[in-house]
Amino acid sequence: MTTQQLPIVYTIQGCDSCVKLLRKWNAEGTQYEERRAETSQEIMDEARLYGNVVPIIRWPDGRVEEGFEGGIGCYIGEGG
Repeated sequence: MTTQQLPIVYTIQGCDSCVKLLRKWNAEGTQYEERRAETSQEIMDEARLYGNVVPIIRWPDGRVEEGFEGGIGCYIGEGG
């Protein structure tokens, strides 16, 4: 099993909070792995293990955050 080295961020296209987060990280040179939840059911299901509002950030130390800078992102809960 490999150890997660970069933060993993779950996003969906058109989510304003997701765009803001990625713009900030790109400007800062932050490395990350983006997983677009709308691209496959498998990624969507994986994202839902950690929350129901994107962006969802899974940090290498195991912490999980939803949203960005206090803003509510986009709902991805079951049946949404």
